[in-house]
Amino acid sequence: MTDLSAPPATETYRASLEAPRRARRLTSLILWPVRVIGSGLGYVAEPSFGDVVVRRRDDGSEVLRLPVTGTEETAIGLAEVDHQLESLTASAFQARWGLDR
Repeated sequence: MTDLSAPPATETYRASLEAPRRARRLTSLILWPVRVIGSGLGYVAEPSFGDVVVRRRDDGSEVLRLPVTGTEETAIGLAEVDHQLESLTASAFQARWGLDR
């Protein structure tokens, strides 16, 4: 049960779309020939548009990073995390994602 008197998690955390970590970008560059061959065979993979990242508002530290690929997954992922930040308390959000306090 959510405590209605507690402030929403948006007062503690903020979500945004950020560039993927360097290692993931390098892997994408190395695998481009596989993408070219795959597209020739009819498989088209959408590129990564970034990661949904949740940071603490007070110090900007990263608490959660969700890699997403493609436009639809990116939009759904960011919208879902934003919804949870608005509707849950900070402690409920931490419990849902298994975050350390």
